[in-house]
Amino acid sequence: MWLGGLGFGFWCGVVLGGVCFSVVTVILGWKSAGAGLGKMKAEKGNRLRSFCILIMLGALGAVVSVPLGYAGSFLFAFGAFPLAVPQLMSGVHVFWLVLASLLVPKTGSAAFTGGLKGLVEAAFFSHLGVFAIAISLLEGVVVDLVLRLGKRESRAAIYLSGGFSAASNLLILQLFFLSSAPIGVVAVAYVAAFFSGLLFGSYMATRISGVLPLSF
Repeated sequence: MWLGGLGFGFWCGVVLGGVCFSVVTVILGWKSAGAGLGKMKAEKGNRLRSFCILIMLGALGAVVSVPLGYAGSFLFAFGAFPLAVPQLMSGVHVFWLVLASLLVPKTGSAAFTGGLKGLVEAAFFSHLGVFAIAISLLEGVVVDLVLRLGKRESRAAIYLSGGFSAASNLLILQLFFLSSAPIGVVAVAYVAAFFSGLLFGSYMATRISGVLPLSF
């Protein structure tokens, strides 16, 4: 038991340390970029700042997603619509990925953030175990893919990226956990996840990114 607590404390320290380091680096890099440094040095600072932003979003997203996932499991067990109701909050899981793609508008930003988020979730004993890595990575890839196929600046592409990303988690759940679920129930869950991604994923991300002077 004490070994499990020690391991949990270790991972908490790693994540919190990484987040604190990233926050300090972002703030210092932001200030130095505005102080008139040379172009090459400013570009290196921007790359480092972008990388740290993705680390922050991945770690913070995981910290939020782990308890939210257990809450979803509770709703799954006792809800009137056991599969659809937990998906109403699936947009919160992809909020961090859409925000990453907006703050660091480069292909791969969401996938990197999703992969890191999944790793931290698995380390923090997510109810999905190692499947959290695959789900988060897939959600990030979907965001990148939709924004790559559409116009990144297009509001429609941003909203669709959140919707499809949130719904994509059901692909893995259906493959490994819900293979016997009725098709009608699964279809309702897909719709619930998609609209959750539109609202809690893309809409919230666009609103937040509009007030953060951290895009590159």
